Amino acid sequence: MEYTRHLAQFATQLQYADLPSPVIEKAKAIALHAWGVQLAGSTLPWSKAAYRYVQSQGGAPQSSVINYGLKTSAINAAFVNGTFGHGFEMDDNHAATGIKGGCVVLPTCLAIGEQQNSSGRDIILATVVAYEVMTRVGLSVNPTLLNGAHHPTGTCAPFGAASAAGKLLGFDDTTMLHAISIAAGHSSGLGEAPASGRGDLKRIFGGMAAANGIRSALLAREGLTGPATMLEGKRGFCRAFGDTSKLPALTAGLGTQWQILNVHYKIYAQDGYIQPMTEALDRILKAREFKAEDIEEIRAGTNQHALDVVSLIREPKDLTSAQFSANFSLALFLVKGNAGFQEYTEENLVDSNIIALSRKIRIELDPEIEDEWQKTRPRGARVTVRLKSGKIYTECVHMLRSMSAADVVDKVRKLATVALDAEQSERLIATVQNLDALQDLSTLVPLLVREHGDQGTAS
Repeated sequence: MEYTRHLAQFATQLQYADLPSPVIEKAKAIALHAWGVQLAGSTLPWSKAAYRYVQSQGGAPQSSVINYGLKTSAINAAFVNGTFGHGFEMDDNHAATGIKGGCVVLPTCLAIGEQQNSSGRDIILATVVAYEVMTRVGLSVNPTLLNGAHHPTGTCAPFGAASAAGKLLGFDDTTMLHAISIAAGHSSGLGEAPASGRGDLKRIFGGMAAANGIRSALLAREGLTGPATMLEGKRGFCRAFGDTSKLPALTAGLGTQWQILNVHYKIYAQDGYIQPMTEALDRILKAREFKAEDIEEIRAGTNQHALDVVSLIREPKDLTSAQFSANFSLALFLVKGNAGFQEYTEENLVDSNIIALSRKIRIELDPEIEDEWQKTRPRGARVTVRLKSGKIYTECVHMLRSMSAADVVDKVRKLATVALDAEQSERLIATVQNLDALQDLSTLVPLLVREHGDQGTAS
């Protein structure tokens, strides 16, 4: 079967009228969530470094940088906004593939949509197309991709960005096929960046994927071509990153089984494999009364893949390593009462109470959680707390809690007000909740830029 061509045809031929109401609402919620995360992320040191880089590059004033308002090229705007979105472990996530789409697809839609005067419905449709394409690419190479050294977002999300850009640019089937094919050549991102906990490189993977996807689409528009069999070919993407046994996943259920509905949002500002541990701990705390100083030991059981990612960093030295350190993150939650944007700080890295408690926490393999992971890829964990009194409490999370629509709005409100004032944040929320009624992005873009903001160098 010509899988690459079939995906391209789906991307070009899908119309807004084809979208079920739940899919439309989910796309709007993903957009709202992504822009809220980007606004808060724009204030962080590594995000400011990416902004200064983009600012130094100049470029045609085509698209806006969130918060700062700088106009730059679509590729540069998507790169920096994507970095903002992936910069603090607050993304959305497609659990079966590990792809964080919001930090790639929405920067792409904003960058190209602002140029094209796209409507809200155009943005919704392009978002759905992107998620359906990139998640199926991810499904076609798992579990090999996740078990290897590749980062799912950096590897698979360029396909989402390319198809979103192509949709907004009105590509025909052939041009979209070439955009998707070229995107395969832009796949990158290695797991050493998050797993080692060293450096800021992981923070830019979302921006890289967005920029790479847009570049792929723009090159295709200019006539550059790629192999029509880039996904399924003997030396194509699926052979390089998977084992080709799951090629049918590339097109299974297209237009009827909507992968975008399987996207969830992170509750805490930490790696996705730590989230169920924190949730289990939260359940224990809500049912029993004890303090951090009452704890003798905590054991958190997870799957082998998670163990390889989040158990290695015992005493983090920077915020990146803290967000990928399970024992530190659980201790942070217990001592500070949360593990969100406001809790992961330089001050808490050296908090003696957090450090002392983190040394009492052990991360280990849980056979039941591992078995579930091997079968269906849920993100689960089992946490056992033993108190100095001898009391033992255990909770098991088999599937991450889904955030309600109200939860998402509350999360966005807290994140957006890191950069914007409360009144502007509320206008942004109301506008995106009615994105399908927006005639063009000219009324949305100003709401994503801090009023009276300055386009000077971020320090």
